[in-house]
Amino acid sequence: MMIIQLIVGAICGAIAALIASSKGRNAVGWFFAGFFIGLIDVIILACMPNLKRQRAMQAASERERRLLREQLRQERRKGEVFRQYSMGRLDAHDKELGVDTRSFQNALPGEDSALALEAMMQKKPSPDAAGAGPAHQTFAAGPAGVAVLWYYESAGTTCGPISADQIKQFLRSGKISPTTLLWSENVSAWTPAHDIPAFRNLVT
Repeated sequence: MMIIQLIVGAICGAIAALIASSKGRNAVGWFFAGFFIGLIDVIILACMPNLKRQRAMQAASERERRLLREQLRQERRKGEVFRQYSMGRLDAHDKELGVDTRSFQNALPGEDSALALEAMMQKKPSPDAAGAGPAHQTFAAGPAGVAVLWYYESAGTTCGPISADQIKQFLRSGKISPTTLLWSENVSAWTPAHDIPAFRNLVT
């Protein structure tokens, strides 16, 4: 009888050890538990969660979190680089046009933003006001290395901005005439092309 109990205990212990090993648990400890407790120990062990599977899932979840954090850092870095590039382009554009869009970019949407934009655009006079300006127009030299952009009046419409070279091409081709009104930041008011020193030699 004792031999049978030892054999049954050994079998239960071996089964418990195999199950424990497959579930990532202590095989030796569960062998002795199965040896002394028997089939009940095997049933209890079979109902317990698989530690190997849990560890594998936790490791996979941690790898995924690390990957997501790295992707987030890269996206933030790309966003910062793009923001700096965009602000640089905006500053260069503002410098050429002589405006400051940053002065109203933080304004609230709606009326405040519209008023800020309108105030900025008031720097460029209307062609209709050309005759009401002073008798002597003033011409200021632009900053060195910065292209001066010009506007011209055509059939009651303000066109531009375009470069001085394009104005010269239009004068040569006849697209605009010597009496066409021109304006840039360096001119105090809308002025006929033949009165602007930069284009005078093309219309004489």
